[in-house]
Amino acid sequence: MNHKTHLITLLVAFSILIITGCVTATETIKPEFELTDTEWWVEDIGGTGVIDMSHTTVHFLEQDSVAGDTGCNRYRGLVEIVGANISFGPLAGTRKACAASLMDQEVKFYQAMASVVSWQLHDSGLLYLEDSVGNTVIRAWRVEK
Repeated sequence: MNHKTHLITLLVAFSILIITGCVTATETIKPEFELTDTEWWVEDIGGTGVIDMSHTTVHFLEQDSVAGDTGCNRYRGLVEIVGANISFGPLAGTRKACAASLMDQEVKFYQAMASVVSWQLHDSGLLYLEDSVGNTVIRAWRVEK
């Protein structure tokens, strides 16, 4: 094998290793993971964080049910999960008044939930709920029982 052929072979092998490494590094959905009967504490809504200790949660109950806390009010609704696709139906919540900042966060939370179309569970254990263009609209960590 001449020098040029050897160099091309090395470049091809190196490219394959890089591509394989990238595919592995970006694979974050754990297909065997079920969201049913898990609860998540929201730590970010739309990239703006959440109010400290506001206790915003998402609890996946039975196959098609979700409930939780917005940081101000409790809510319940429907969820449909098919593979990495997810959609939330209308969410019904209690109507108590809270501090203006918590009420603003609640509005942002409901808007974010309405825009969710997919989910990913990262190796870090964080749940990422994403909109139709792939933006993370909600990031949460699992509440251990």
